[in-house]
Amino acid sequence: MHLYSASQQLIVLICLVVFLCAFTSGVTSHDPKKPICCKEDTLTLEIPTTKITQCYIFPAIGKCAAAVVFTDKNKRSSCIDPKADWLSRRMKILKKKGVICEDFTKSSTTHMGI
Repeated sequence: MHLYSASQQLIVLICLVVFLCAFTSGVTSHDPKKPICCKEDTLTLEIPTTKITQCYIFPAIGKCAAAVVFTDKNKRSSCIDPKADWLSRRMKILKKKGVICEDFTKSSTTHMGI
């Protein structure tokens, strides 16, 4: 059996760490499988002015507030306060345009990337 030298073992270890970091670095990015966390102070009542391409509904979990997240055509996300009076009308309009809000509040296995 061939044993590796200490320098070879170090190189393999560094490669493994880089590999693992590459797969875990996306935790804070917006991906429906790993949703963003909206803090209470980031919620807005303002109506987005750019075209919305994606919509997600998230429950309050831990330090994350309940929120509706709109992602616009520029891939920017907005944390909308679910109590916004205009929100239900906007969601109906989005649905007519083919943008359906994925509801993570009804999922028993909501995965928050926090």
